[in-house]
Amino acid sequence: MDKPRFTRIKRAGVKDQVFEQLRDRIMEQTWPPGARIPSENALAEVLGVSRVSIREALHMLASLGLLETRHGGGTYVREYTGEIFLNPLLPVLVLDKPDILHVLEYRKIMEKGIVSLVMKRAGSAEIEELESAYQAMVEHKNDSRAFAEADLSFHLVVAKATGNPVIMKVNTVITDILKVSMYGIVESLGPRDGLYYHRKILDAIKARDGALAETLMEEHIERTIRRLKRKRGVDRKPHSGRK
Repeated sequence: MDKPRFTRIKRAGVKDQVFEQLRDRIMEQTWPPGARIPSENALAEVLGVSRVSIREALHMLASLGLLETRHGGGTYVREYTGEIFLNPLLPVLVLDKPDILHVLEYRKIMEKGIVSLVMKRAGSAEIEELESAYQAMVEHKNDSRAFAEADLSFHLVVAKATGNPVIMKVNTVITDILKVSMYGIVESLGPRDGLYYHRKILDAIKARDGALAETLMEEHIERTIRRLKRKRGVDRKPHSGRK
């Protein structure tokens, strides 16, 4: 099993941050159904928080039906059952772990249209927010998880800049799906394309060049799809036995 990757917890809203990180490890299936998760002491050490914060977050996850404590000790990820899928507080599609390529197909359709609305509605405040999101990507280019979060933030700010409450609500509902897929993309392909295309898209938005921004967004996602397919093709080739 791959070693889980965590981000050190900030002091504000500690319990909620712990909950979100542990939940994300379950959603990503870093800890698949049936897996035993690390002890409270181990989690407290890696996250830099108290055992109390860990225990509270674990209780929250257990109340959602994601974790269970078994007789004889240890906390385990529960097998996904009907009651979990009926829980409105959980992102059901994430539990199904959709293919990253399917998420990218959705984004290719949606984000080209979204960026065209941004041309008409984004003001200086929205442009500044996009610039901040891009600078966060630059700052975290050597940390794949932090970079993925900054990358997703850029796309969510683009959606927010449309001023369309339906678009913003849809993105809020599927944020966990987008987050998990973004982690996978950055882990597989690295930060280079994200930095290149986001800079170009942001410059096109600043220049109010809608056609260019749409073209760049579509090209960015299409290139990501091609690179992922190519990587999977290489990864799935049978071993020839040659050295």
